[in-house]
Amino acid sequence: MNSNEILKKYSTDITHSKQSAKLALILFDKLKNIFANLKNYDNKKDLDLLYKGALLHDIGIKFENIYNLPHHKAGAKYILSCSIDDIEDEDKAVLACLIRYHRKSLPNDKKYEPYKKLSIKDKAKVNFLGSIIRLSDGLDKMHLNLVDDIDVEFDNKLNVLTLKISSHIMLNTSIKDILDKKKEFFEKVFLVKVEFRSL
Repeated sequence: MNSNEILKKYSTDITHSKQSAKLALILFDKLKNIFANLKNYDNKKDLDLLYKGALLHDIGIKFENIYNLPHHKAGAKYILSCSIDDIEDEDKAVLACLIRYHRKSLPNDKKYEPYKKLSIKDKAKVNFLGSIIRLSDGLDKMHLNLVDDIDVEFDNKLNVLTLKISSHIMLNTSIKDILDKKKEFFEKVFLVKVEFRSL
């Protein structure tokens, strides 16, 4: 199966998955002009991994009971166990880590063996791309497809990145709480403070 077939077979909300993937690419495109490190991943292969990581981030919901694991861990385990036609074997561990770290804990060599085995270069890739996926998932956490576009501003004196998003999403206080949790990974990786504002 390829990644789209996996999505169709195992996703519980294809619209949310596609929205998260779309937002991940929008974020990357806006951020690459601010953060030089992202230029390392501005190529077809890595953008494809970013997109597929966001696209497949929730497939583990279907495997929670099978693996007796929360869905981020179950999804990563499934990816490592199957053959994916449009993912090279050497990229499967990166994809699994992108799925594994879309929620909850942050990457840690001591807690997750597939991450530990990655090269330093691939760990950096997981950190940068994974933190973007986590943020894009948070932007559609209510699964309502409310965000059409994102604008970004970076104040390099204060080291603050402001993400401007649709006003109707920012009126919801529970969304603000979710975004505040989802931004922690990004802040740690990019070494900035993230704020949210209405467009």
